[in-house]
Parts: sequence; C-alpha cells; structure tokens
Amino acid sequence: MIVADSLRFDSAYHEGAPGVPYLEQNAVQFLNARSSGCWTLPGTSCMFTGLLPHQHGATSQTRWLRDEVPTLAEQLKPLGYKPIQITSNIVTTDIFNVSKGFDEVHKCWHLVRSKHNWLLRIVLALNRPRIRRMLLKPKDLVFTRVSEDLRQGIIWAQKISHEAFALAARMVDEHNAKGQGVFLFINLMETHYPYHIAETFTLMNKTLLGKIHEWKILYHFLSQTFLKTDEVVLTQEDLDLLRAKQRLSWKLIRRDVDEFCRQMHEGRDNLVIFCSDHGDNFGDQGWQYHFSNVTDGGNRVPLFWLDHEHKPGEVKTHNVSSRFMYHDILRAIGLPMPSSETLMHETPLNLPVLESFWYDNEGKTLPKYKYNQAAFIEGTMRYVWRAGRWMAAPVSHNGVEPPFEYIENNFNPLAEAVADAERKKYLTDRFGEFNIFSDKVMKKSL
Repeated sequence: MIVADSLRFDSAYHEGAPGVPYLEQNAVQFLNARSSGCWTLPGTSCMFTGLLPHQHGATSQTRWLRDEVPTLAEQLKPLGYKPIQITSNIVTTDIFNVSKGFDEVHKCWHLVRSKHNWLLRIVLALNRPRIRRMLLKPKDLVFTRVSEDLRQGIIWAQKISHEAFALAARMVDEHNAKGQGVFLFINLMETHYPYHIAETFTLMNKTLLGKIHEWKILYHFLSQTFLKTDEVVLTQEDLDLLRAKQRLSWKLIRRDVDEFCRQMHEGRDNLVIFCSDHGDNFGDQGWQYHFSNVTDGGNRVPLFWLDHEHKPGEVKTHNVSSRFMYHDILRAIGLPMPSSETLMHETPLNLPVLESFWYDNEGKTLPKYKYNQAAFIEGTMRYVWRAGRWMAAPVSHNGVEPPFEYIENNFNPLAEAVADAERKKYLTDRFGEFNIFSDKVMKKSL
C-alpha cells in the first residue's frame, strides 16, 4: 500500500491523466474515491481499520487510534504476513498509535543525511511553539543534539521517495526469498506541504521579493492563520501558487511510483495499492490547509488497485470510500469480509461518508470555526451536517467546488434525499453515532 500524502485528485489528474502508465494500463482506477478523514491521522486510520473517524477514535481532538480496534497489520500478522511500515510522516507511527501491529517501522528521515539543517530549524520553529522554545536554548544549537522532531523535518527539505522505494523493494525480496509474505505500507511526503518541486527544497519564485512573499505564504498556510483572524492573509492567487507546487511535486515522483508498482506487480503474485490518504485545501469552501474540513479538495483522492489476477486496466466511476480497501484486502487474502462495504461494486452501503473535527490552533481558533462536521454523498450532491444544521452543494467539477449553502424548510437529506431503505438506515445509524461522539469530544475541547 503506497500513499502519496495529501495528494488531491485534481492535482494528480491535472493533465487529464495522472501520468502513471503501468497503473493506468493494469490497475482498477477509481475516479470518485474519497477519504473519510481530511488529514493523515484520521485518513490513514480509516484505511487501516475500515472505520469512520468517530469509530476508530483518531481525530483532531482525540488523537489516538483506539487500542481495541483491529488494524490491517494486526489482522494479517497471524496469517504469516510480516507487517512493515516505511514512512515519511511521523503521524503514521506510534505517536498516535497508528503503527500498532507493525513489526517494523522504518522512518525515512533516518535514511538520508540532511542537506538543509537551517531550513529544518526555520520551518519547524515557525510551526511548532515547543520547537521554538527548544531552539532558544544554547545547548540545542548543534543539529546532532536536537530532538526527533528536527530529524524528522528532513523530509520537508528534500525528496526521499527513491530511498524509500529502494528499501521497500529490498525488504520484500528478502522476505519473499524466505517464503514469507509481507504487508508493506509506504507513506511518501513529497506531495505534502511544502511540496517538493526538485530533489531538494526549492522556491518557485526567482526574485528576492518573490521569495520573501513565498515564504510568507508557506508560513501562513502551515500555521492555518485563517482560523485565527478575519483578515485576508492569503489571497486566492497565493493559494493557487501552492496548488501549482503540489502539481509539480506529483510530477517529480510519479515515475518512481509507477516503476515501483510495476516492479512489485509484474510477474508477481502481489496485491499493490496506490492512493492518497486525503487531499489538500487551496481555498475550497474557504478552507486553507487540510484540517477540519469535508471539502472535495480535502477528501477526493486518486486510488489504483492492482490485483493478483493481472487483468487489463479498468476505470470505475461510482462514488466510493477509500476506507473500504480494508475489507477488500481481507477478502483478497481469503478472510471473511467483515462488511458488505467494498471498493469494487456499487451497493446500497457503498458510499462516501466524511467526518472532520475542529482544530484548536494554539487556543486562538475563532468561534465560527469551532464545529465538527459529518457529510455524505448521494449521487451528485454533497450533504453536510454542521453545527446542528444541514448544508448542501453539488460535487466539484473540474476542480471548481460550489460553496455549501444551508438547507431551509427543515429538509433532512437522510430522510428525504435517500430512497433506498438499507442505505437510509446505514446513514442514520452512522450520523447518530457521530453526534454522540462529537458531543462528547466537544465538551472536552471547549
């Protein structure tokens, strides 16, 4: 399972096709897959458990994958698969319990030497108050003596996908030579902020003033300044520059992704999945950065499934949740499906449900952003439950996302927009559970 962190669907498909020929010719390609979570913690946890964020518990406010929830790694290990994680994102490790069940966790920031120590300090200090305080201490001025936070920051300064894939291929070959199966999870951060457009960190602007302004954009975007002020700090033009950077970052790694998938699949009995854990937000629905939203930009993701049968490529267009890959993986290795939810077919229960939980930005998040949200997609419409009211909007088209508007006249889409009885009950039950969970964590967070 290879994940390009925060890669939007329309960033991958900006040129009409994602530019991964082996995947396009051999994989089942999903054009309307959506993550149930809007950032790495809930999004990855959804794929690892097949559950919604309120069920697995890993949200912006709780920040811990529940111990009692079985993960793919825990399901596969008793069957003889060795679970190995190779990650460029510290969020997928034990810091939030996401790596539970993995025998080995290889952190990509330990694979290479840093080329931009000064950059790591600047970026991390700007984003994390704890790091700012630490860097003021003279004893920590030597890079080799700073914490894992700073070491992990290497992945923000340079491209590491080649080293990650080389390690992954070596580990698969070594274990296969012993006759042992492997469950391998790989997280790539090149498509995540600050969006690598070259082998090492590079700004798009060439002039001094342009570079200064781009640094300002990067700072306010990562700091989610918009949550703390009503002033226009980043314009849409600024956000479009970041959108362009993510598109270029995908171009930088897509050949590596495609070649690794070919290497792992062609002539082998391997199941290979490539996807994103969530998208990013560049002004969609007024959101800047990918926390706390249920936008199409933040949830619609590329998804490719290379199965064992080596069938020709196929394109599927039905709405589906990427978390359902959990069930299909278990089915592919012969375990009974825990649910009828599946990637492959359109069924009454096979629809995207999305959840987000508000982010406490250093205690300064404005009251108007302090709400949790749950959403679902029915046909070409998106329905959102926000702060006790329903909102609706058509799905995005060609990267244009119509704004959500409140639904008047007490219209309840669960009751009136969903015709299938099984689907209606499924959604009603999930939204009921969400409200109970949301009320509980809101009391604690407020």
